Amino acid sequence: MNVMMKRTNIFYLFIVCLFTLVSCFEDDGNYDYIDMDANKITIRYPVYGLSVYTGDTVKFIPTLTYANKEQTDTNIYRWEYHFNHYGLVCTDREMKMVFDDAEVGKTYDGVVMAMDTTTGARFTQNISFRYQSRYTVGWVILSDVAGKSTLNLVKELNGEWGTDKDIYKTIHNKELGTLPRRVFGNTGGRNEVRIIQDGPEGSLVLSGSDYSRLATWGEEFLDGTLPDGFVPKFMTTCGGYIAAMQGTDGKVYTKMYRGSGTSTYPYEYFVNIPMQLGNRVLDVQYLLNASSTTSTTYNLMLYDKGVNSFYMLYGASGYDAGKTYALKPPTTWEENDTVPAPDNLSNYEMLHCQMQSSGSYNMDIFALLKKKTTSTLYTYSFEYNSSSSNVYVSNITCKKVPEATTALMGDGTQFHVLRQRPYMFFIPANEKTKLYYYDPRTSRHILFKDGFGSPITAIESNQSTNTSLCIGLENGEVYLLDVSEEVMINNIEEEKVIYNSSVNGKVVDLFYKNY
Repeated sequence: MNVMMKRTNIFYLFIVCLFTLVSCFEDDGNYDYIDMDANKITIRYPVYGLSVYTGDTVKFIPTLTYANKEQTDTNIYRWEYHFNHYGLVCTDREMKMVFDDAEVGKTYDGVVMAMDTTTGARFTQNISFRYQSRYTVGWVILSDVAGKSTLNLVKELNGEWGTDKDIYKTIHNKELGTLPRRVFGNTGGRNEVRIIQDGPEGSLVLSGSDYSRLATWGEEFLDGTLPDGFVPKFMTTCGGYIAAMQGTDGKVYTKMYRGSGTSTYPYEYFVNIPMQLGNRVLDVQYLLNASSTTSTTYNLMLYDKGVNSFYMLYGASGYDAGKTYALKPPTTWEENDTVPAPDNLSNYEMLHCQMQSSGSYNMDIFALLKKKTTSTLYTYSFEYNSSSSNVYVSNITCKKVPEATTALMGDGTQFHVLRQRPYMFFIPANEKTKLYYYDPRTSRHILFKDGFGSPITAIESNQSTNTSLCIGLENGEVYLLDVSEEVMINNIEEEKVIYNSSVNGKVVDLFYKNY
């Protein structure tokens, strides 16, 4: 067979196949054809991955988008909801169920299926749900209600904010204590909520998961009571082997424990002897950690106002845990009148100090200083790094605060610095209903928000996102503010308030808890 004949046969074969295919499409009299997309729908939910508080109803209420705009009959669809571990759980269009045996924190993946009973076509959408504790994540608010210590929680779930009042009494059916002064978190060694209160009940350590009572601060010492004259001010741990407790008198007590993973932290005791250098008891004004709720750094920081010097409290290994090292400037650095050394701030009064941008072995320190001879204010910062027990200080800066800003920062001013950004928020002592911030890069202060109906009594930022700030007022109001770069630059008033609520009594202190 020659090439021409082969090509001719292939051509005729193609023509035959083409006519056969066309006849199949046109032969409506021999077969019934179903348009599988005749009633095609898209299943939509406001949230496809749903978070629900323990004990609440899991609700998936769909809206349907029809490919055929003329389709109106929703009864032709048969619904099924399937989830891993459970299988088929619901055959209604709207699923509303409580899963009593669902594990807290576990995600249950599923699929919803709507079958068109007229065609057999199936349309699906992936969904999931998880239960979470009602009181774990959110802004913990400590308020004073006629002298009683009261814990509250401002929280967000599925884009909606809400406030739970008096959560300790709600959970445990008893009062927390009296004369509240401070609340903060701690995740080094054990997830905790720490309450400082001056009533006879003593300052308490609560579980970070269910706020159950773990101990009093006194029970953490060897003899079961606080040292004579000791009034708690702050306590923190590191990511390594040491914890430190600070009193209002400047004395600091420590305890050593094993590192994370095999931590004996809850079972070790604080030593009743305050920290000393030589024969001198330290007079610590600031005990610093990475933030109010996390302890990811291996070492802690101290500012001793007795000798006007910064120290590192070593905790990176069990062998040298508890040793102190002065934060000295580099050997090549020459001290001058405009930039003092971190181990010699004797000419200055420390007004505020915070740790910023911390890692395992490094961190930035941000401080506000007042020169004793002139009352001039300066922003002061430096970076610290450590390798084993060696300490390295770099990038020491000291910048004068303009007089117009200084005039606002009198005695009694409240300060808070964002931990990953340089802005320093402050509330002037004589303008307690106004919130300002100062940018040390531009040496400018800005009135961020005013018009609060009561004096501001507490301020803290969310160290997880670094874009929100919470303030509490004397009248019990709580404001969650957006301090993202965009909002601060645009300065649009309507965009600043994320959520506004109130609790009973006076807001004493607050912090963001994410555990």
